[in-house]
Amino acid sequence: MSLEESLIETLKQTRTIICTVESCTGGQISHSLTNVSGSSQVFWGATITYDNSAKMSLGVCTETLKNYGAVSEQTARELAEQGLLKMTESLNNAKDQTSLSACTDQLCVATTGIAGPTGGSDQKPVGLCYIGLARTGKNTKVLKVLSNPGLSRLENKQEFTRSALEFLFQELTSS
Repeated sequence: MSLEESLIETLKQTRTIICTVESCTGGQISHSLTNVSGSSQVFWGATITYDNSAKMSLGVCTETLKNYGAVSEQTARELAEQGLLKMTESLNNAKDQTSLSACTDQLCVATTGIAGPTGGSDQKPVGLCYIGLARTGKNTKVLKVLSNPGLSRLENKQEFTRSALEFLFQELTSS
C-alpha cells in the first residue's frame, strides 16, 4: 500500500477531514491524495496561495509577511490555521449538503518554501520548505525541511510533497 493510500485509509478510520493550502508544492499534495480512490470521503479541498496577495486573501497577516517573509515558520503556521478555519466555516455552513458530515476531526496541511532553482538566499536557500499542520483542538505544528542541494525545481517540489505526506501520516498515527 502506498503512503497516499495509507493516509486516506487512516483518515477514514479516524473520521478526519483534510484540506491543503499549498504554495511551493503547487497542488501536488492534493493531487497525490485525490489520486486515491475513495479520497472524496475525507478530502475537502485545496487552496494554492502562491502570491502573497493570495496568502493575505486566505487570512495571513500582512505583518507576518512583512516581518518574517512568505517562506517562514510563522507564515506556514498561519496558512495551516487559516485553511483549517475556512474549511470548518464552510463545513458548518453546508451541514446538510456535504458528504463529509460523518467526520469528526479536521486538519489542514500547508506548505511554503523555495523550490528553485532561483529565489534562494543565504538565510533562505533553495530547497527550504516549512510545512504547517493545524488540527482541530490541537496546537499547530510546523516542520522545517531542507532538501539536498542541487535538486531540480520538480525534485524539490516532490521532496516537499513527500515530507508533508509523511508529516501528516505521523500526526495521524501518533495520536
